Amino acid sequence: MDFLLFDKYTAYIWASYLLTFATIAILFISTKSTHKRTMTQLRIKYARGK
Repeated sequence: MDFLLFDKYTAYIWASYLLTFATIAILFISTKSTHKRTMTQLRIKYARGK
């Protein structure tokens, strides 16, 4: 468990890990919703063409 403690920098390091994880999660969710919305729009567009 000593490797989880980074002396006096522990708070900064774990805060940066948390911020990085949160940023990646937000980007993943945003990309997933954008993809879903785009696919729905394409289905509607090509359904009208038939």
